[in-house]
Amino acid sequence: MYENSANTLIAMAGFALATSASPGPVNIVSAMAGAKFGAGKTIPYVLGATIGFVSILALTGSGLSTVILAFPWVERVLGLIGCAYMLYIAWKIARVSMVDVSEYAQQRPPGVWSGVVAQYVNPKAWFVSMSAISVYVSNSQNYGAALVAFCGIFFAICFPSLFAWCCVGASFSKKQGRMRIFNLSMAAFLVVSIIGFLAELFGKG
Repeated sequence: MYENSANTLIAMAGFALATSASPGPVNIVSAMAGAKFGAGKTIPYVLGATIGFVSILALTGSGLSTVILAFPWVERVLGLIGCAYMLYIAWKIARVSMVDVSEYAQQRPPGVWSGVVAQYVNPKAWFVSMSAISVYVSNSQNYGAALVAFCGIFFAICFPSLFAWCCVGASFSKKQGRMRIFNLSMAAFLVVSIIGFLAELFGKG
């Protein structure tokens, strides 16, 4: 790694915490799942989302980022597909506030595979991964060790960060009068995050 490995690991952990805990599509869906099904039942989804992101980070570090950067249109196509899917999720979240609770209370909580897929269509996951590899891994003297360490750090931090969002959502499920406001707020946050991703995607020239 760099000359000061301890400082590098601390920097990696700080980056992982900032990007994992900050609002994003998967965080918001985690909060919604927690509100619908309770925090405990969303653990498989959180685990899947964590595995999904770490696998994206590993793929990016293994050379996929080079391909994406070499062909800018690939990045834009992936971003547009992901944003379109997230807009659909935002619509579903907003619609939940307009239907009876019993309509979705009988649905099963999302599982591991749902969490994995959510990350692969999440523009934030790809942008964060490419930034992380570029800043913290590319210049490492031992590239492989740095990549493995970063994946391990992200796994350890991403899981509790997403689960915290589930707990926040679960706390609102006990306040039925606020659920409509919560749902609409989550949908709005998701739309805002998508607009931000699109601005970044097409602002690169």
